[in-house]
Amino acid sequence: MAARGANGGAPDLLVVGGGVWGSWTALLARKLGATVTLMEASEPGHRDSTSGDHSRIFRHSHGEDELLLGWARKSLAAWKALGAMSGEELFVESGVAWCISDLGLWEGESEKRLRAAGVPHERISADEAVKRWPAMSPAALASVLYEPTAGFLRAANGVRAAARAFTQAGGTLVQGRARPASDGSALDASGTPIPAGAVVWAAGSSLPGLFPDLVGADTPAEITPVRRDVAYFNAKGMGVGEIPTWIDAGVGVWGIPNESGHGAKVGPDFDAGSFNPDVKWPSEAADESLQVARQRAGIRFPALLDAPLNESRACQHERTLTWHYVLDHHPENPRAWIAGGGSGHGFKQAPAVGEMLARAALERAPLKLPDQRFKIIGREQGPGNPAGEPTDEIA
Repeated sequence: MAARGANGGAPDLLVVGGGVWGSWTALLARKLGATVTLMEASEPGHRDSTSGDHSRIFRHSHGEDELLLGWARKSLAAWKALGAMSGEELFVESGVAWCISDLGLWEGESEKRLRAAGVPHERISADEAVKRWPAMSPAALASVLYEPTAGFLRAANGVRAAARAFTQAGGTLVQGRARPASDGSALDASGTPIPAGAVVWAAGSSLPGLFPDLVGADTPAEITPVRRDVAYFNAKGMGVGEIPTWIDAGVGVWGIPNESGHGAKVGPDFDAGSFNPDVKWPSEAADESLQVARQRAGIRFPALLDAPLNESRACQHERTLTWHYVLDHHPENPRAWIAGGGSGHGFKQAPAVGEMLARAALERAPLKLPDQRFKIIGREQGPGNPAGEPTDEIA
């Protein structure tokens, strides 16, 4: 392990990108005793970032993927601890209902792993689900896999809380941009090297442009930025305690209860186009996205068919070909790490991912993982689709 503070006055670690993964990586590296600088182009949790917006789903289910289930459990404890320390509720235990309207094979694999791990869950019939949540329709509903201890995270608030905890712990937050040298080390806008013992690039949708030969188009670890739109509807009877957070893979839509007056959130499993992170894109959802959101969500919750629209957002989403993250060091530099491709399910796992990245970067050692799914070179498929179709938590 490299000695802490042994970099001639430079920080032990530079983290580029103040989103959820970058903020948690910086915070946990600082808790390990390292000197850390977190560089963010705007401010942590800003509206136009991948980590912005009001909420993200938190669920333990990941199909057959036991590794990610374990990361979720570890991360939930960290999110709760951060909320207690910051004096605000960052995690809302609304429960998560997987509405099974198809064969439910993915949910069946999840149920096996939840049972083995001792995570609370129950399988509910369609009739029982409607009795429990009167706003829910039994149309094309076979059953529900329910996680009572899951729910949602207050997304932007959580990112800001992690960044604030980082600075309170003695970390340095700076506003600025960096670009990589050929070996992944950091340069400022003028091309001058930024001294640091190690660097973690957690720059979200900018990663394909920063590292086109590693995670750009037509590479095995390709990260593709796409646009996903969400809507908030002013629907009665759809608040926290009245309905759970819900996901309907067969219909292709998910939702989060109304909280803090924002409205009931709906996200269709629908790409609204690609986007260039260097060009400003619309801040509101496209008309087609809103129409799809109403049509699909209205199947499960009819009140959404004609509920007034409170607000909508056009959100960033970075997806890999396998739906598994990129968590690996630069092929030419064990001191430069690339972390991205959250693929619609990475927000909740930021504490677990951040701790692994912090330790690996500071120790200059590879991640100790059971397979190659997160690699840049020699990447493997991994066990199934961890997003579960649809890709929840996107915005």
